[in-house]
Amino acid sequence: MGWVESPPYFCAASETGRDVAEQYAELPLGTQESHRFEKFAMSGAAVQALPETVKNNDFKYFVDVYVDDYLSMAIATSRQQVRHVANSVLHGIHSVFPPDEVDANDPISLKKMEKGEGEYALLKDMLGFDFDGDAKTMMLEEKKRGMLLAILHTWIRTANRKTAGIEFSEFESVVAKIRHAFTCIPAGKGLLTPCNKVIRKRPRRVFLHRNERLTTALRDMRDLIRGATERPTKCTELVMGPPDYFGVKDASIHGVGGIICGEGRACIPTVFRLEWPDWVKEQVLKTNAGEDGDLTNSDLEMAGLLLLWMVMEEVCELESGTHVALFSDNSPTVSWVNRLASRNSKVADQLIRALALRLKVAGVSPLSTLHIPGKKNAMTDIPSRSFGS
Repeated sequence: MGWVESPPYFCAASETGRDVAEQYAELPLGTQESHRFEKFAMSGAAVQALPETVKNNDFKYFVDVYVDDYLSMAIATSRQQVRHVANSVLHGIHSVFPPDEVDANDPISLKKMEKGEGEYALLKDMLGFDFDGDAKTMMLEEKKRGMLLAILHTWIRTANRKTAGIEFSEFESVVAKIRHAFTCIPAGKGLLTPCNKVIRKRPRRVFLHRNERLTTALRDMRDLIRGATERPTKCTELVMGPPDYFGVKDASIHGVGGIICGEGRACIPTVFRLEWPDWVKEQVLKTNAGEDGDLTNSDLEMAGLLLLWMVMEEVCELESGTHVALFSDNSPTVSWVNRLASRNSKVADQLIRALALRLKVAGVSPLSTLHIPGKKNAMTDIPSRSFGS
């Protein structure tokens, strides 16, 4: 029985192997027997360049598994440390999947080991991504990146022509690949809303010349994937953390206001406010009166959060990996920003797209967006209502 036939059962077994490997890795150095496949893991030039032993044996490592692919990393200063992690993983796998006397029939694929897939190296291809352990970056592997760019280029080039359209099965498959590619470009998720709407409708064919927003989103996706070639994503831009800066905002029908302060880093405490144009107020009043208005209160709140971010770009020292927390008393806005997607609001779609692109340019880590009850948001309630409320 393989994982194709029964993924949950197989993953339970492979994850047990990972747990055992982690237990082995906690053992003191030098207490494990050498595994017969150890030589494949230790053959890389980066490993051989390390000294055999060092006095300080404190080092960090990571072990995980994705279905049947075991992954391990080590921030090591000696070959002994790397060997220890390698043997832990190899013995951990064999503790659940018994070894075979014939290497070619072993649960650990000899062919993959001989190809160098089990070798520790600074440059590594794992799960379709290229990792650079020296620069601490990741990017979509070249083959997949080239394929996606070629497809997007073809789609965009024919977008203004009344062609036969794109088969839905092809469109859905390519969007799934783009979604996977955005694992290393978190802000890219903010461009997928037009694609999600098409997939929900499941048309027989997708016609780009009838959907300008979808075409624009595809152009942005192409630019992000292409840009990642010149500037691979730093791993610090992939994980959230305690905020270096935080901002709180509130929006009313009259305007928007907010405050910005430093938390982990110094920042001049800043208060800002902006009055909405008359046409914005009129559209919201129409919506609130049950008429056919183009804007809702939640759209204003989302616009206010985007303005909050734009002010933070001016007053905070944002750089690669900076952690930022944003607070809002509007639940839809918090949900939209956390998912970088909107289900029904066309206005929010565009605001999320603008925020996502600015986040990518700034290179910050994913935002921590939290809800704050309106009763506790009095400080920003004052500037947002200072234009006539």
